[in-house]
Amino acid sequence: MTAETQLAVTGIAADLASALTYYRERLGWPVSINARDRCLLLRTGDLIDGLILPAALGQPVAAELCTSMMSGPISTDDDKWRWTFFTECCRRENPELPPDLRSANVRTVPKGGHVMLPPHPESKLWRQPPEPNRSLPPWSAVVAVARRVLDRLT
Repeated sequence: MTAETQLAVTGIAADLASALTYYRERLGWPVSINARDRCLLLRTGDLIDGLILPAALGQPVAAELCTSMMSGPISTDDDKWRWTFFTECCRRENPELPPDLRSANVRTVPKGGHVMLPPHPESKLWRQPPEPNRSLPPWSAVVAVARRVLDRLT
């Protein structure tokens, strides 16, 4: 019995089970299903981290990361006000954002925290979808680009 079939037997929708399989097997991401809310959750801090930026800052940061050939997966929330940038794990024990980014409402997802993922890899909630076998940008590089962009905007 496949993982998708096992999940279907337990009452998880086939599309969610299929997306779970994709994120786990094709990307190697630590993803689980929240059956109560019928959503996919990515655990941060072991293989992957996340930075959450307001859309007004996220858009120019995404453009600069792309120009610098450091783009990575970016998802948005349902109302598209917040963008989550997925990065390599931060190498610091307690990653803390600089005050200028905190003041601009940039947030880190804490180690062991969870990020809700779009319900499937082709979802419109992916501004930049993840790709198998593609490296994630370093956490520190995304922070540096965000600071540079914020400095230009203010």
